[in-house]
Amino acid sequence: MVPYKRTIGVERSDLPKSVPFQDKIISFKKTKFNPLLYECDLHKLKMIGDTIHVKLTRNNNLQKLLHEMIKNSCLCDLINTKPMSHINIKKQINYNEKDENGELILNDKILTILNELKILYYDDIHKQMGYPLQLWHICAILLYCGKSCNVQFSYDQIQFRHYKWPFLDTYLQEAIMILHSHERVEESEMELYCGLKNVRLENIEKEIKSGFFISHVSTSDDIHVAKMFRSNQGCILHFHPSMRRPKLIDSCDVSWISPFKHEREILFARSFINFVDDEKIHKERNAWNAKVENEDEYTQMILLTWAKYDHYIQQTMQISTMWNHKIDANLIYVALDYWYKRDISETFELLFEFEQWKSRDNNKQKYKERMNEFIKRRCCDHNINLLCTFLSEKYKKRTAVEYAAMYTINNGLPFVKRDTNLILRQKKN
Repeated sequence: MVPYKRTIGVERSDLPKSVPFQDKIISFKKTKFNPLLYECDLHKLKMIGDTIHVKLTRNNNLQKLLHEMIKNSCLCDLINTKPMSHINIKKQINYNEKDENGELILNDKILTILNELKILYYDDIHKQMGYPLQLWHICAILLYCGKSCNVQFSYDQIQFRHYKWPFLDTYLQEAIMILHSHERVEESEMELYCGLKNVRLENIEKEIKSGFFISHVSTSDDIHVAKMFRSNQGCILHFHPSMRRPKLIDSCDVSWISPFKHEREILFARSFINFVDDEKIHKERNAWNAKVENEDEYTQMILLTWAKYDHYIQQTMQISTMWNHKIDANLIYVALDYWYKRDISETFELLFEFEQWKSRDNNKQKYKERMNEFIKRRCCDHNINLLCTFLSEKYKKRTAVEYAAMYTINNGLPFVKRDTNLILRQKKN
């Protein structure tokens, strides 16, 4: 786990909001393909990953990424001039289409993108993180977020032609994973949106069950940006805050790298598949679900939630009702998921014992005195921290901070305050 001092918060008050005229111009330059081209067949997704990794060799990474760009007819994204002929440039940088060793000459007077990478590398945000990204990682994000190659790359991904872009795809995925680990996503209650032009799902229950992204997905916390991409008709994907919390649904804030600051972009990675767990467990922990939130003749709003959110929302709210909604939903979730395997009666008993413990021996004050121990380990939910202190005393298997870090950072907490508020409003209606 990345220590607190090498992480950045999720507040974004310094970013500009969308400017309608300027963003409309940007929208014509950036095409968005339908990211709901999900796959439930994990073995097929694993084959995609294997196909890419067969082509990868781990040396001269930046040269190989730029070579791939030129090979896919995207030299224009690496330079800031429009020469009469690309042939001379290719000769000057020693480009050979069959080169597999990364022998491209990195001349920053010709490949001017190199100058952009050096500036971004020393950005204050990257400095705060401890400079975890390599130049090829920054290059991959910049190419995806700010260059014209995004269109062909994204189209090839949804057509399962991942083999054409092994270096861009892999370095982009790696970069998002690294940045995800350096962001305090456990603090995020951010709603995200992605607008899709002329997209509508007619039978979403059959079309989407549990999803894994087969392409990278751009989102924004500004719904006006999503509406701009949707144009006059289409759908808007609404990402519930739980989508930012899981360890293996990787996403990160790329606004400090993207030239389009008004888009306030949060980028989700193509799903990473491994088979440490069986398929059922993998889907429950790392998949997302989708349902139609509301729709009219012009717009369909589709809600995406982490699969664990959907698995536990009913039981969590059932127990919350038994406690008159005075117990935090994530606290109930931890008790249900990790201790009593969704047994409601035993979970209720544990919570009752916990509430009694809080009122004894000045335990709440004792926690406040050691609260900074938890904060330094990024354990930001005081209710969870208190529960973990109780569990540590009761079971003596781990320290309270170890328990809290495991639940908050490693496993992720699916609920936010507005989930309980929404349930209460629905009951009143």
